Amino acid sequence: MFKKILCPIDFSEYSSEIVSYAASIAKKFNAELHLIHVIPNLNYFTPYESFLTPENLVAIEKNIVAEVNGDFDKAIQKVDIPVQKIVKTGVIFMEIIDYVKAEGIDLIVMGTHGRSGIEHILIGSVAEKVVRKAPCPVLTIRPKGRSFQMP
Repeated sequence: MFKKILCPIDFSEYSSEIVSYAASIAKKFNAELHLIHVIPNLNYFTPYESFLTPENLVAIEKNIVAEVNGDFDKAIQKVDIPVQKIVKTGVIFMEIIDYVKAEGIDLIVMGTHGRSGIEHILIGSVAEKVVRKAPCPVLTIRPKGRSFQMP
């Protein structure tokens, strides 16, 4: 049923738990597991265009990508299936949706932080946007202390 599963990962404290959910499903369906981390576009973080020159941006992004690769390794320590690791830069939900379409992903498994109030208004919900825009099913997981077993 599912041939390719995508798990967006933000390296929050519950990331490895979400990856475990996705890996269990991938294993059950003998599916490929893709992990994606999207680095927000750094231009959004400063109003001072002269501060982030193209050279500075490239250097900062290289450092971030190196850290992300190390974080990927920590997140997949308990995963016993092959994983494809993808790093993108841009608007998080848009990069996820673009990847889903480009790679023919059949299922997205992602965590939700459950933000509400002003935090939700200011930050928004990546999971909510992905659910609304995805061309495939999306399984959202609110991980706080829950365990998951695939039958």
